[in-house]
Amino acid sequence: MLTAPAAPALAQPALPSGQQQACLGKPPASDPAVPWAQQQLAPQRVWTLTNGAGIVVGVVDTGVDANTPQLAGHVQAGTDVLNPGGGTGNSDCFGHGTFVAGIIAASPLDGTGFTGVAPGAQILPVRVANNADDVSAASIATGIRAAVDGGARVINVSASTTVQLPALQDAVAYAESRDVVLIASAANSAKNGDPVTYPASYPTVIAVGAIDSAGQRADFSQTGPYLGLVAPGVNVVSVGPGGPGQWQGSGTSYAAPFVTATAALIRAYRPGLSAAQVRHRLQVTADHPAAKLPDPELGWGTVNPVAAVSAVLPEESGDAGRTVKAEPAHAPVVQPLDKVGPLLVVLGLFVALLLAFVLVLWRRIGPAGHRRQWRRGRVIRPVEPPSPDREKAPDHA
Repeated sequence: MLTAPAAPALAQPALPSGQQQACLGKPPASDPAVPWAQQQLAPQRVWTLTNGAGIVVGVVDTGVDANTPQLAGHVQAGTDVLNPGGGTGNSDCFGHGTFVAGIIAASPLDGTGFTGVAPGAQILPVRVANNADDVSAASIATGIRAAVDGGARVINVSASTTVQLPALQDAVAYAESRDVVLIASAANSAKNGDPVTYPASYPTVIAVGAIDSAGQRADFSQTGPYLGLVAPGVNVVSVGPGGPGQWQGSGTSYAAPFVTATAALIRAYRPGLSAAQVRHRLQVTADHPAAKLPDPELGWGTVNPVAAVSAVLPEESGDAGRTVKAEPAHAPVVQPLDKVGPLLVVLGLFVALLLAFVLVLWRRIGPAGHRRQWRRGRVIRPVEPPSPDREKAPDHA
């Protein structure tokens, strides 16, 4: 099941249906604003670490237009596993695959605020459908194998089926055996009985549901115990075939590539991680809902590209569960009591005070003594009474 891009970013022309005969025209306008999904996920914050360069992402879809300006130089020839004679997958009449690939790897371009989550990644297009009505479990299975054999390290399948085909299950197992991360949309039939879909519900596949700009589950987004993550999927923006500009669309098909691109960033920055470790990292670094995990409606939560790339997980370094043996405690060494030290301190204070007193006294009496040349100053003597022999003699006539 595929859905076409629903509406252009800044205009509202009539769009072809799933039964279209003519190809989807180029987007009529470019949106200069940063779309809400890119604002909330802020993938540019990890581009100083990695932008996904060196990672090939398989897009199993309707093909990808290699001439779309924001994807130019990012799209390999790919392959067509659906149409007679095969051929390449780097063209796209329906537009679905190009829209998906843009969310993954569109490069920045003047005049628009839209950019893919992993603009350094390469896209390997594998055509398994021409429109929304001719996708099948068999073509998806063949497409997954072709993407693995083509060198993809991450594969996006924004298509689903309710048919349990052994070939599809085998293709998923083949991807796992080759250490390839596989992400699939959960599908859009929540209002139609929530049927179990494939390949999303296989254990080694990350099933992705859709949320809106308020973080709420989209009413069409399917639920179930197999749901792995959610990502923006309502009124999201991406590119289309045929020229510059953007379209706007809704669906779990457009939520899945946000997770796929984040997986590409992880594989680029942490090349030593296995596919299973990448899945684990995506889950534990997501913005978890306030519910028992995984939640049937939101899985492990909303994908978080920044945390998914930069978080340090002890279990990846082999430290999880390891116990560190502490060194035995030792009794402190007690020094003998110092009896001389305090006495010296008191004596030193006494000497200092004595010297200060002498200095003050010197400043007070020193100048006067110098003026007297250090002779004694005034002396007070008692008045002595006159002696008898010094009495006055009597007058003589």
